Amino acid sequence: MRKPARKINNGGRDRVIGNFPSYKMGCMVEWDSQVERDFLFYLEFDDDVIEYHPQPIKYRYSLKNKYHNHFPDFEVVRRSTPKLKYVEVKTYSTTQKPEFIEKTAAITAAMERDGFDYAVVTDVDLRVQPLFGNLKLLYRYIWQELPPVETNSLLNDVNRIHNGILTLSDLKYLAESHGLQLVDCYAAIAKKYFEFELATHPLGPDTLLRLSQVQING
Repeated sequence: MRKPARKINNGGRDRVIGNFPSYKMGCMVEWDSQVERDFLFYLEFDDDVIEYHPQPIKYRYSLKNKYHNHFPDFEVVRRSTPKLKYVEVKTYSTTQKPEFIEKTAAITAAMERDGFDYAVVTDVDLRVQPLFGNLKLLYRYIWQELPPVETNSLLNDVNRIHNGILTLSDLKYLAESHGLQLVDCYAAIAKKYFEFELATHPLGPDTLLRLSQVQING
């Protein structure tokens, strides 16, 4: 990961900052607010995101005939487009302030002229349930190592016995017959061996899981 263009600190203010253990980037990622931290869960699970970097650049733009420096919160590199995307992550209340709206319009126009995408993401966009809760839950298990022999045997049985579709409760029962535990089931879901309606159904014992197409075609 590149060195940030701006050092993150709380400046003596009553603000929470921290580090996020990124599975995708393989390192600790600094976040400047709790809303930024929440955004990281989406970047981690988005297959279109190849990599991302916090506080990536110092960007110069003009507003009211004066030049200003802007430090976007994140740079996002995607498979679907060669254009770099810069993202500002703020609370919704902040984005409604006239000065923020004016500043964002100027930055967006400048970014477009320079061939970049620019977007603002808020806590209202991110903290949508049950999607956000599912992402946070699954991220607890993404680091869990799965034994390859037992896992492949389990996946084959899911396809053979259940035609690739079963509940989490049924998966747990089947996993135990292969020497695996519930934490391994969660890890398999986090690593996308299985799919479910992430945005509309909280993950629980009765959640219907489907073996991913990658595994079926595999």
